[in-house]
Amino acid sequence: MTSLMGGELAGRPFLQQLRAEEKRELISAGVVRLVPAGAGIYSEGRRSPRIAILLTAHAEVVTRACEGERWLASRVPGDILGELSLVDGRPHSATVRIVRPGQVVQLSHEAFDRVMRRHEGITRALLRVLAHRLRSADAIRGTDRGPTLVRVANLLARPAVGAGGAPVRFQREIAEVLGVSRSSVVRALTELRRRGLVVTGHGTVSVADPAGLARLLEEAGQRKC
Repeated sequence: MTSLMGGELAGRPFLQQLRAEEKRELISAGVVRLVPAGAGIYSEGRRSPRIAILLTAHAEVVTRACEGERWLASRVPGDILGELSLVDGRPHSATVRIVRPGQVVQLSHEAFDRVMRRHEGITRALLRVLAHRLRSADAIRGTDRGPTLVRVANLLARPAVGAGGAPVRFQREIAEVLGVSRSSVVRALTELRRRGLVVTGHGTVSVADPAGLARLLEEAGQRKC
């Protein structure tokens, strides 16, 4: 039986942690939709009776801030959305919207629960996702020390942020997360791009060289083990 801990699975999108039959049953228990960019999946403070799983779409997670919104994370194909509300029944703690159009499967909480009761592997995967996202949130809160270049690199190296594979809206959002000026973020991005570690364009950034980013952090003594 697969271990609950499953270190080799930690950080992978939810669907990638499941066996083929578990994936098929979950998807067949829901409704697959083609969702356009900009469409909302969940709204902060509201309840929803559905779980969503990204099949080919990409999404972003944001929360309310004094100046509008604060970016929290990117979600990529295979990621599950709305998992906390499934567990505790409370309203959503953030807003989730599609940033790259694609397919999303939505299941009622009851349908998800029925499938999960038949496959313990789904329960284990859900617990790993919850644990990983909690650790990622703690890691982001830990990027409050050091030069802006290192802090930006540290944040981008997190699987829930830049290393998840999807371009993220960046300059304003990352400045808010780190509590630094947008101009300092621009300078840090310019240097990371010069080193070939990231690719930027139209307000987004993607990690081009994860290994190189890790080496930069090791040299700066910022690598989290």
